[in-house]
Amino acid sequence: MVDTRGKKKLKEVEPSRVTNRIVLRSRREEAENERRRARLVENPSPPPPVPFDLDTAFEGVDEYDGSDDNYDDFPHVNDAFFESNHPSAGGSSGPRLEPEAPFVSSSSSQFVHVRRGARGRFESSRPDSEEGSTSKRKKAREADSWILDRSGPGGPIDHSLIPSFGGHVAYRLWDDGLGARRMDSFKLSTRALTVNYLKDYKFQSEGAAALVERTGLRKLLDCSIQHLDGPLLVAFVERWQPDTNTFHMPFGEMTITLHDVAVLLGIPVGGDMVVGNESVKAQLCEMLRVEQLNERSKPSLKSEGLVCAEAMQQVGRFRERDSEVRMFLTCLLGTTLFVDRSGDRAQVWPLQFLGDTRRVRKYSWGSATLAYLYRQLGMASRADCKGMGGCLTLLQSWIYEYFPCLRDQKLGTRGLVCGEPFAKKWEGVRIGGGAQLMNERLDHYRRVLDNMTDEFVFWCPFGPRPGEMVSRSLYSGVIRCMSVEEMYDPSRCLRQLGYVQTIPSDPLPPVDVCRPANVKMYSLSYGPGLSELWKAPHCHSVQLDSISRPVQKPEDTEDGYLQWYMGRTHPRIVCPSAADQEIHHHLSHDQLAVKLVREFRTVIEHPYDDHLDLLLGLQGLLKEYDEATPYQPPPQY
Repeated sequence: MVDTRGKKKLKEVEPSRVTNRIVLRSRREEAENERRRARLVENPSPPPPVPFDLDTAFEGVDEYDGSDDNYDDFPHVNDAFFESNHPSAGGSSGPRLEPEAPFVSSSSSQFVHVRRGARGRFESSRPDSEEGSTSKRKKAREADSWILDRSGPGGPIDHSLIPSFGGHVAYRLWDDGLGARRMDSFKLSTRALTVNYLKDYKFQSEGAAALVERTGLRKLLDCSIQHLDGPLLVAFVERWQPDTNTFHMPFGEMTITLHDVAVLLGIPVGGDMVVGNESVKAQLCEMLRVEQLNERSKPSLKSEGLVCAEAMQQVGRFRERDSEVRMFLTCLLGTTLFVDRSGDRAQVWPLQFLGDTRRVRKYSWGSATLAYLYRQLGMASRADCKGMGGCLTLLQSWIYEYFPCLRDQKLGTRGLVCGEPFAKKWEGVRIGGGAQLMNERLDHYRRVLDNMTDEFVFWCPFGPRPGEMVSRSLYSGVIRCMSVEEMYDPSRCLRQLGYVQTIPSDPLPPVDVCRPANVKMYSLSYGPGLSELWKAPHCHSVQLDSISRPVQKPEDTEDGYLQWYMGRTHPRIVCPSAADQEIHHHLSHDQLAVKLVREFRTVIEHPYDDHLDLLLGLQGLLKEYDEATPYQPPPQY
C-alpha cells in the first residue's frame, strides 16, 4: 500500500485477481483473432490492381473535354476509377485503383474532369495532398446525393432539366414526412428597423442629402416592404429550381426578369457589372479614422458587416460630406438589395463602387440584385436550409403583380407618381399568429399553387412588350454580383415577354457545381469569360421574332411544350389530398375575378376602340360572378 501526502490511498490488489484479468484478456484476444481468420477464409483478399495504361484505355476515343457527350464511349474507365477511389460508389471493399499518370488534357494544363458513372457528379481528378485528402473525400461522398438518378416522388421522369432535384426541399415534402419545411424553423432576413432609421437620418454635412438623391438610390427606402408575407414567400421558394433559375409552376416556368427589376425597384439594369474585391478594410479604416479594424471600431463593424446606426453616428461626427455619403449608400444597399443572414448588419463590399457619386448610376445595380437574389433562392431551395436573404421586397412585389389572387385582402396600395418604382405601391400587412397557424397558411399556399392554372397569371403586368421597354431584359448569359455568378435566360419565360412559349434549349452547364441538401456546401461557377458577354448585349440577346410569335392569348404555348415540360419537372409540391377539392372551388371563383380584371384592363388601356361586344361580355361575367358562392379566403391572422 502506498500513502503519499495530498494523494488518495491506492487499494491493494490481490495477486489472484490480477492473474484472472490477464487470463480473461488473453482469451478475448485469442477469440477475436479466430473470428478474423474465419472472415479471411470466407472473403479472400481481392487480386492486386490491374495496371492502368493510358495508351490503351482511350484507344478509338476522342479526347474527353469534361462534358457528357463522350462519357458513354469509355464507361469501363470511369466506373473502374470511381468505384475504386470512392467507397460510396459501390467499391468500398475493393482495392484502391491508382493510375500510373494523371488525366491531363493536351489543350490546357488543367486536369480533365471525369464523371462518376451512375450519379452524374463531376469531380476533378486533381490529386490531393495527403493532408486533408480524407476530409475532402468524405465531403464529396456527403454531397453526392444531390444528383437525381431516378424518378423522384411526383416526378420528374427525365432528370436532365433539374438534375439537382435530389437536394431540393420538394424532394422531401411530397409525403409531408421527414424534412418537411416549417415556418417556425425558416427565417426570412429583413432590415425593417434599419430601413426606418435610414429614412429618418439627418445628414451632418452640408450637401450630403443632395448627393444621395442624385444617385437615384434613395428611392429604395420608400419602396421597401416592411412586413413580409412569410408563408407566401416560402411557398414560392419551394418552387424555385436553381438548375434553370426559374419558378416551376404547374403550367410552365416563370422568373424575375431584368425588366421586372427595373420597373419594381427603379434602379438601372444597364451599365457595368458590379464586380470587384471582396475586402474593403483599407477604405473602412480611412472612413472610420482608425489604423486597423480593432476594438476601437468594434461598435460599427462586426464579422465583416456594418451595424448601420452606429456606423452612421461615427462617420457623421467627422462632418465630412464624401465619407458620410459613401457610408449612407453602403448601409442603404446592404439593407435593401443585398441583405444577408447576419442578423442586423449590412455588407460592406459596395463601398468600393461609391467613391465617385457621379459614377454610381453607371453600374448595373439591377443585374447585381437579381444575381444575388437568384443565388439566395437557389440556396433556400435546398432541403436543409434554414433561412434566406436577398431583396425580398423585389420577390414579394413580383408575386403581387403577377398573381393578384394571392394578394392579402387587407393589403393596401399607395398612389404612385410617374417614374416612381412600382414596389412602392404595395404596403405590407403584418401577419400575426403562432407557428401552427403560419404553417397552416403555408400549406394553403402550397396547395393553391399546385392547383393553379395559367389563367390566374397577369403575364405582362407592366405593358405588352417588356423587351422593347427595357432592352437588357432580353440579354441571355451570366449575370454577376461580385463572386456570385448566375445564368439569366429569358427564353424560358417568353409569355412574360408577350410571346408564345416554345420549348427552350438546355441550360448552360456550369464548370463547377455542387447543390446538395446541405446548403453550406453549395457552390457554383461558370468559369472566366462568360460574364464578358454582358458587354455585348446585342450579340447575346434573345431574338424573339426568330424563335416565337406574339401571343394572341396570355396562356399561349407551342404544341408539345406542356408535354415536354411535365416530364422534366415536379409540377406538384405536395401529394394530392381531399383538401384540393376545396382549393379547386376557391380558384374557380377567383378565375372569374381574374377574367373581369383582365377585360377591364383592356377597356382602360385602349379607350378609343370599339368595346361594345367586350362590354356585353363583361355584363355576363359580372352576373356570373355575383351568383357564384363567395370566396372563402385563407386564414387571416
